[in-house]
Amino acid sequence: MTKQGDATPSEDGESYTVEKIIDHKIEKGKKMYFLKWKGYDSIHNTWEPEEHLECQDLLAQYWRRKKKSPYGAGVNLSSILHNVPARHRIRICNTVDTAVLPEEFTYTDDYVRGNGVPNPSNVVFPCDCLDGQCSTDCDCMNVPYYDENGRLCTDLQLPIYECSHLCDCPESCPNRTVQRGSTIDIDIFRTRDKGWGARTRRFIARGEFVCRYTGELLMSKDAYLRGNGSLTYLFDLDKEVPRTCDPPFTIDAKMFGNVSHFFNHSCGPNMGIWAVYINHRDARLHELAFFALKDIAPGEELTFDYSPNTGESPYHTSCKFTCRCGTPECRGSLF
Repeated sequence: MTKQGDATPSEDGESYTVEKIIDHKIEKGKKMYFLKWKGYDSIHNTWEPEEHLECQDLLAQYWRRKKKSPYGAGVNLSSILHNVPARHRIRICNTVDTAVLPEEFTYTDDYVRGNGVPNPSNVVFPCDCLDGQCSTDCDCMNVPYYDENGRLCTDLQLPIYECSHLCDCPESCPNRTVQRGSTIDIDIFRTRDKGWGARTRRFIARGEFVCRYTGELLMSKDAYLRGNGSLTYLFDLDKEVPRTCDPPFTIDAKMFGNVSHFFNHSCGPNMGIWAVYINHRDARLHELAFFALKDIAPGEELTFDYSPNTGESPYHTSCKFTCRCGTPECRGSLF
């Protein structure tokens, strides 16, 4: 018998201790391990059957090394997926298991319009600010959405109306926060019990814009007929719909989406979602934008509440998912 640490006498009276497991193979249906013996040169390494080994710690270490993820501590997402904007400073890392991103997932920072989804209606009118410098007297900014630091006034419960493509103001306009896009450094990482998640690599201030929720924009009835275990990727465009009415459109982020595809649920989330209008005022087809509800520290997971109005959606009444958020506010289940 061979052991790690405690030497075991062999048939010839010698004692041997396994220093390292180097390799393995299957021989005549048996799993064999190639061993380095403590105190002996490598020329004395031998193959031994698994049933002779009692060095469980070394066996566990060996298989952890063999099951190393190709992502390791972090690789740029743009080296794996196409269409990742340069400003999206996203890495992917996995130090837990060997899981990789599904090949069929397509990165997009916009909507992929499905069958039957109309183009937005309603005309927008440009502001007429002098010299293209929008301020508090701008028609587009008659409600103070953002403070002097460009952060959302998070007590605001109204939709956000940003300057449109018809306005003369530059991209740096303080009322173009969402349309400028995300600048957060984010890691997509493998959790131990929730699949993939996302965490910030830098401090995020309360009210700071994080990113939009993107994916396939579908008729709601079509989205929920899909099934395929994708319910947690569905997001109704219901911010402007009375709770007594069914929303006509839904975003499905299972096959198409940006980093928000990887955001996990929490009953005590650090992000909230606001309806945003940029180039139209069609209430049925608003954008969805994530903003920080509080200061978020580097390394903290980014989360939102999948179902803040639990039980009110007719689509969710028969669906239960165990919640693993671990917060004091945990409701025990999603939906």
